[in-house]
Amino acid sequence: MLILILLSLISDTTYVKKQLIKSDSLYFESYKDTVLFNEAEGILDSLLLNSKVMMDEIFWKKSHLCFERGSLLKDKNRKKEWYEKGEKLAKFAIEKNPDNPEAHFWFALNKGGVGKINGVLNSLFMVDDLKKEAQKVIELDPEHAGAHMLLGEIYKSLPGLFGGDKKKAIEEFKIAIEKDSLHTPSYIRLAKTYRDTGESEKAKEILNKLLSLETSRDTRHFELYDKKDAEKLLKEIEEKQ
Repeated sequence: MLILILLSLISDTTYVKKQLIKSDSLYFESYKDTVLFNEAEGILDSLLLNSKVMMDEIFWKKSHLCFERGSLLKDKNRKKEWYEKGEKLAKFAIEKNPDNPEAHFWFALNKGGVGKINGVLNSLFMVDDLKKEAQKVIELDPEHAGAHMLLGEIYKSLPGLFGGDKKKAIEEFKIAIEKDSLHTPSYIRLAKTYRDTGESEKAKEILNKLLSLETSRDTRHFELYDKKDAEKLLKEIEEKQ
């Protein structure tokens, strides 16, 4: 009987892993067709509802898609709903596996999204929480570019009174790119910070580097956002020179 139970669990785990790989594949191709994003999300929803194997990976991947959903919306209430859902799912992932860096990362991003909407991102309580999560990610995965991007975004967005520091932001964005040269969102944030500090030539250099990349860590994000943002920002800088 015990052997049959173990075999069943192995079979279920194998199935879940295959479904997660399929969901990832659909997500990365979803810049071509939003239907693919829906299908990727549908797989995760099905696993959450029906799977006997509740892996932390299911929860944080769904949390990631919640963040993407929220980011697309203009209505603040709807954005907040998706971010809050993503925050809860990532928290479940952390409870299942406290040592999963992605769970902590998407928890922080969704939490930060809620904070921005509530207007409390500049509170010391919120900032400290986000910094702790970013540092936890780095502790668990020293090569995690996203965590350094998050720290950079915190330093860039906050007023000086609450710990904002453009120089520290630039340093964190540069570290993110050093850790992962294909992490394209960090290029955009670094270029914008250079622009804001009057270093237009450095901003242009970073944008041209991004546009010269043949691939990226997140194809969907690159094709839908980063490439377009880079082209637009580059044009704006050149027009002002």
